[in-house]
Amino acid sequence: MEVNLIILLAVFLLALYFIQYKNKQYKVGAYYQITKNSYSSVKYDKGKYAEYLTYISLRHFENNGGKFLFNVFIPKENDKTTEIDVLLICSKGLFVFECKNYSGWIFGHEAQKNWTQTLPQGKGRCHKEYFYNPIMQNASHIKHLKNLVGKNVSIRSIIVFSDRCILKNITVKSDDISVINHYSIAPVVAQICNQIQTDIYTEIEINDIYKKLYPYTQFDYEIKEQHIENIRKKFHS
Repeated sequence: MEVNLIILLAVFLLALYFIQYKNKQYKVGAYYQITKNSYSSVKYDKGKYAEYLTYISLRHFENNGGKFLFNVFIPKENDKTTEIDVLLICSKGLFVFECKNYSGWIFGHEAQKNWTQTLPQGKGRCHKEYFYNPIMQNASHIKHLKNLVGKNVSIRSIIVFSDRCILKNITVKSDDISVINHYSIAPVVAQICNQIQTDIYTEIEINDIYKKLYPYTQFDYEIKEQHIENIRKKFHS
């Protein structure tokens, strides 16, 4: 009996140590430093966790002067905002990521307004959900981002779906757009960067862009709630 209690205590202490270690590692990263979201709130929120996983897959860019921003609320017309999930600023340009933590099969064309998510329900049946074209969504983000950083800034659009889904039939014709699963994010971004022979931005220029955009990540709760409400109204209309 005493041996079993000792084993249980050891397992409990080990689990506690692991949780504390993960939390400590999380808090030193850029995602926490900017968002201030607790690890537990991120772990159990599909949207936030997709953003965090994107950062984790690409954080090695920080070793070469790259900078990350998250939940960037870019101003639009009529006092509205558009939200960038993850923004990487590095020597090869700006990468704007739209993260979709979906499951099922995904169908879509670059020019279609709505894409399809097909969810199998067993016995040959399936359920279909429709969502706004994430390429168009990210194009809006980039359009308004350029109003802040300049029209000639090099920006790449990347749509990242979770590994829980299958990109069944996706058609993309533009060279500056990628639609991928999360497991492909590191090699795809590396390939894009390798294709750019010379650096576009110096470390000073990277820091200047970062400083210009950082304030747009620090909007208060009311601004974020209004942004969400505007999306709801747009969706229902």
